[in-house]
Amino acid sequence: MTKRLSLLLLSCLLLAHCSTPPMLAHMRAPGGVKVISPDMAVTLPDGWRELETPPSKTLLAADDANGTLHLVIAGPLGASDGASKDVLVANTAYQKGIQRTLLEGQFSKIERSGMVQVAGTNAYRCEATNRDASRSILQVHVPQRQSLWVLTFYSSGQAVGKSAAVNKILGSFQLAPRG
Repeated sequence: MTKRLSLLLLSCLLLAHCSTPPMLAHMRAPGGVKVISPDMAVTLPDGWRELETPPSKTLLAADDANGTLHLVIAGPLGASDGASKDVLVANTAYQKGIQRTLLEGQFSKIERSGMVQVAGTNAYRCEATNRDASRSILQVHVPQRQSLWVLTFYSSGQAVGKSAAVNKILGSFQLAPRG
């Protein structure tokens, strides 16, 4: 596994339980390809490509056409513990833990963090960069009752939070209704 992908798997390190990824369906959508699982859907912009063999315990891994912007989606996570992830994501200690994990890794500065709306729910967003800002990471933790989705974007050439592709992907992310 490459160093780049191991960094993106920080999402799974934060949580104890990762489910086995289901098969994904694909369909053409305006401006890209919609990737659908039983629990979620997301549209990858034109030019993006999925990794043929995603890292273990991830649902989806993809790169942009230049190979400088990467996405990993892990989830649904934590479903076996039965606790509400809405409360978890809003918890300051949880948020500080995510920040600490990023700062203990290859990043030295938290650029922005806070609650945002993703897929119609309150989600936690944390963006970090390394010292010379040549690499950046954005993690978005999206709760869905007793489950959690973690979308991780990583770039080696641009500020990931300012990327139009990142905003398009986050805007397209949908959760399947749960009973």
